[in-house]
Amino acid sequence: MRTLRVLYISGSLGLGHVTRDLAIARQLRQQLPGVDIRWLAVHPATLMLEHAGETVLPEASSYTNENVLAEQSAQGSKLSLLRYLLKSKGAWQHNMELFAKIVSAQQFDLVIGDETYEISLALRKRPELKRFPFVMIFDFVGLDAMTNNLLERLGVYFWNRVWSHDYRKKRKPSYDLGLFVGEPEDVPDVPFGFMLPNRRQFATAMYRFVGYVFPFEPSALANQANLRKELGYGPDIAARA
Repeated sequence: MRTLRVLYISGSLGLGHVTRDLAIARQLRQQLPGVDIRWLAVHPATLMLEHAGETVLPEASSYTNENVLAEQSAQGSKLSLLRYLLKSKGAWQHNMELFAKIVSAQQFDLVIGDETYEISLALRKRPELKRFPFVMIFDFVGLDAMTNNLLERLGVYFWNRVWSHDYRKKRKPSYDLGLFVGEPEDVPDVPFGFMLPNRRQFATAMYRFVGYVFPFEPSALANQANLRKELGYGPDIAARA
């Protein structure tokens, strides 16, 4: 029997996504023993993947790192969403082209993208690339302007129109399965914007809610006394709790 090959693209910023992606990969291996998972990610997620013994594609070194773009767009602890999105445009195009080269040269039975919006756009623009089921993971729906800056508000409105495009046009999205990490109540019950659909209604129609993904087994932490002991707290702490 041929080994199933999966391309897992761990996207977005920081380490929060790759932490849950590793947990998902572990579950995937339990369901499909022997599955071959190859990863596409950027620093510092690649460090965590390599430390976990995962196989990172050599092409990952050419994948544009959006963490760097976010740092370049930030002013101290503040990050302008509009500035970040504008700076990311060229990076997204580069990553779309790199993804196209990878899936054209290699055969995958499944592609999973964790908040990989550029991959979703690539498959929308070039549907001939899609020779595999594509699963897209989300944990928020829509963008919000953080200031009263008119350009930022217009930019956010534009991206929210793009986000809700398939739903508004009643078209099939580029992904075969959309997974939302969380519950329906985590999605604001408000419109994407003027004359745009309701976010929660959109998410309910487009995604499957899977609850929360933890990098540990929650049931293993049910015994509070053992947990306090493991964390180094003495019995006096347990007695006062």
